[in-house]
Amino acid sequence: MKINEEIREDVAVLTVTGALMSGPEVAEFHDHIKRLVKDGISRVVVDFSKVKWFGSSMLGVMTASLTTVRHAGGDMRLTGITRKIESILMVTQLAGIFRTLDTVDRAVASFRTQPPE
Repeated sequence: MKINEEIREDVAVLTVTGALMSGPEVAEFHDHIKRLVKDGISRVVVDFSKVKWFGSSMLGVMTASLTTVRHAGGDMRLTGITRKIESILMVTQLAGIFRTLDTVDRAVASFRTQPPE
C-alpha cells in the first residue's frame, strides 16, 4: 500500500494506492492517521480512486481510524469509492458510518459546510 498525503487548508487528503487486501500492510493506514492527529490534523479525506478492492482487515483499520479522528474532534470523509467497495460498505452496514462524496474537492469543501459534530 502506498499513501500520498497532501494538506489542503486544515484537511489532510490521503490518496491510497494498492490492493489493500489484508495483513500487516493495512496497519500502516491507521499509523498514518495517528501521526496526523498527533500533528493536530483531525480532518481527513481518503481517496480510494486508485483502489479496486480491499478486505475485512482494511474495514477494521478504517473504522479504527475514523474513531481516532472523531475522538480528536475531526472526521474522515471518503471519495473515489468503486461499486465493489461500496457494496462491501453496504453489506457490512458501514455505509451509514462513513461519509462518501464524489470528488476530493467536494470532500474537502464539505468540512466547511458540514463540520464534524
